[in-house]
Amino acid sequence: MLKVAWSPEYVLKLPPNHRFPMSKYEVLPQQLLYEGTLLEANLFSPQPAKEEQIIRVHDLTYLHKLNHLRLTPQEERRTGFPLSHELIVREKLIAGGTISCADFALQNGVAMNIAGGTHHAFTNKGEGF
Repeated sequence: MLKVAWSPEYVLKLPPNHRFPMSKYEVLPQQLLYEGTLLEANLFSPQPAKEEQIIRVHDLTYLHKLNHLRLTPQEERRTGFPLSHELIVREKLIAGGTISCADFALQNGVAMNIAGGTHHAFTNKGEGF
């Protein structure tokens, strides 16, 4: 069975007039269910990526800066999103969804994540969407 990662926490409240189209993460699963492309049974709520998974690809110092909301204003601006606890929870959840999708794809041939990522990740910084 096709598995698709999605959570209401994928939808992050952004400041008014922010240029990122965050609402797509809310309407996309609704549309896919409405048109019959997906059934509720296809959707699963992912678990956040664990720190040991994250540091396989990201610098530990950078992860600690994120966890403690200590990006410099320049680093925050580069990500394109206001730094908040909700943002960090969201990104870990999305990463966990991608990891779970990889496992499901190995078992079933395919899996998808409604929010496959909203940044261009480097090991030690985030940048744009």
